[in-house]
Amino acid sequence: MPSHPIQKRETIYNPKSTSVYRSSNMDPFSQIIALLRPQAVFWQIIEAHDDWTISFNPSSVVVFGQLLEGRARIERPDGIGCEAEVGDFMLMPLPPPWAMSAGNGAPPIDLKQVMAEPTLLLTSKPRTVTRIMAGNFKCEAGNEDLITRLIPPLVHVRSHEVSAGRLGALLQMVGDEALTERPGRSLILDRLLETLLIEALRSGSAPLGEDGQRLMAGLAEPKIAQALNLLHGDAKKPWTVERLARDVGMSRSAFAALFARTVGLPPMDYLAQWRMTLARNALLSSDLPMTDIADLAGYQSVSAFSTAFRRVNGCSPMGYVRGRKMGMGEMLGAPLPSLV
Repeated sequence: MPSHPIQKRETIYNPKSTSVYRSSNMDPFSQIIALLRPQAVFWQIIEAHDDWTISFNPSSVVVFGQLLEGRARIERPDGIGCEAEVGDFMLMPLPPPWAMSAGNGAPPIDLKQVMAEPTLLLTSKPRTVTRIMAGNFKCEAGNEDLITRLIPPLVHVRSHEVSAGRLGALLQMVGDEALTERPGRSLILDRLLETLLIEALRSGSAPLGEDGQRLMAGLAEPKIAQALNLLHGDAKKPWTVERLARDVGMSRSAFAALFARTVGLPPMDYLAQWRMTLARNALLSSDLPMTDIADLAGYQSVSAFSTAFRRVNGCSPMGYVRGRKMGMGEMLGAPLPSLV
């Protein structure tokens, strides 16, 4: 009988994952994923025999995994769930209480108990074996709203889909890197997790969150995609609707109507929200002076930036930082606006 069903467990944290904004040549969707900045990895392979159920507490992490052997079910109290087969990939952002089971199920065992007593899931002569490659990661503090607006509650990529093979390869690379002490490990893990997120979201296996749907619709429309790349490429530039329309080769009125219809916001409103997203990110993840953050957000003075920030977020920039660092984001006043 195997003596340890949970193997290859590792936690990695990269405290220096604090880049403010990768403008340059990244497309808008990649830039938004980059803002999430995975900061930790918890990696494990779980083996269970016959009928079993593992219960998981609600968490503030992104959970992901791939079924290596057997079959399993994911169930949540909100009715969201799936039946997983060998090779299927699953991802859930900030999940509520949930459970994974196989066969006819069994009285649920909390994951922490399983971790403390690995043999609870094993039998001496198993009829069926389930093996799951699983892990989770945290994202940059303050981006919880962005995660849930961008990522659907459950991403389920089936083994026959093209992206499942790519996701499996990425998971293997994450696992290999997590278990080594080679130079550059934290940086490589950051990039692998960003790639994992992008690959899962563009698989098309589940509708994206509200922000993701709007952004993808914009990027699918050639003229709007061109405009989005201009805005994301230089967010602090003094853009106007006229200038954007001219740069993409459309009349002002036709461009404004197409942008609003496709993305769900007028161009300048979209730009203002993207600038505020960059500003919130810089406030929490950098030591930039307030003048530089105001400039990043397209404001010529700190006072103008502070006034706009309070209007959008319901608090001053420093009040936002204090609240987030104290874990009191819900007390900051108005909820964070949509990114797009």
